[in-house]
Amino acid sequence: MSDVAAEAAGYIEKSPFALLITVGEDNTPFARYIGPFVNDGLDIYFITRAASRKAKHIDGNPFVIIDFQIPSQTMEEFKGVAIAGKAARVPEGNERTEILKKLGRKSPGFKNYVSSDGFKAWAMYKIAAHSLQWTDLAKSTKTVKEEI
Repeated sequence: MSDVAAEAAGYIEKSPFALLITVGEDNTPFARYIGPFVNDGLDIYFITRAASRKAKHIDGNPFVIIDFQIPSQTMEEFKGVAIAGKAARVPEGNERTEILKKLGRKSPGFKNYVSSDGFKAWAMYKIAAHSLQWTDLAKSTKTVKEEI
C-alpha cells in the first residue's frame, strides 16, 4: 500500500459517515449519506435494507463512488477521500460475521437496530476499491489520484 493509500485509509477510519453515490435505472446519479461503515484498508463495508432503492441501484449497477469528509475542518486543514469501486453483497459466512462485530463496536446502537429486525431484512455490501482521490490542502492544492 502506498503512503497516500495508507494515509487515506487512516482518514476513512476517522470519518463518522460517508456519501455514497450510485446510479439509478435511468442513469441518474443518487447521493446519500451512509453510516456506520467499516473499512479494511481502502475496501468499505456497510449495511442497508435489502429492499431499499440503494440496494436496487447497486445490484443494477455495482460501480459506485464513496466520499469521506470529516466535519468541522477549516479550509487550510481540509482533507477528503473519494473511493471508486465495485460493490457486491457479502454472503453469509465468516467475512460477514467479522464485519458485523466491527460494525457493532463502531456503533452498538446500529447493531441493535439491525438485530431487532432480524438480519434477513438487511444486505451487507463490500466496496472493493479500484481508485482513490486524496485531497490534503495542508500539503497541496492538487488532488492526488491513484489506481489501486
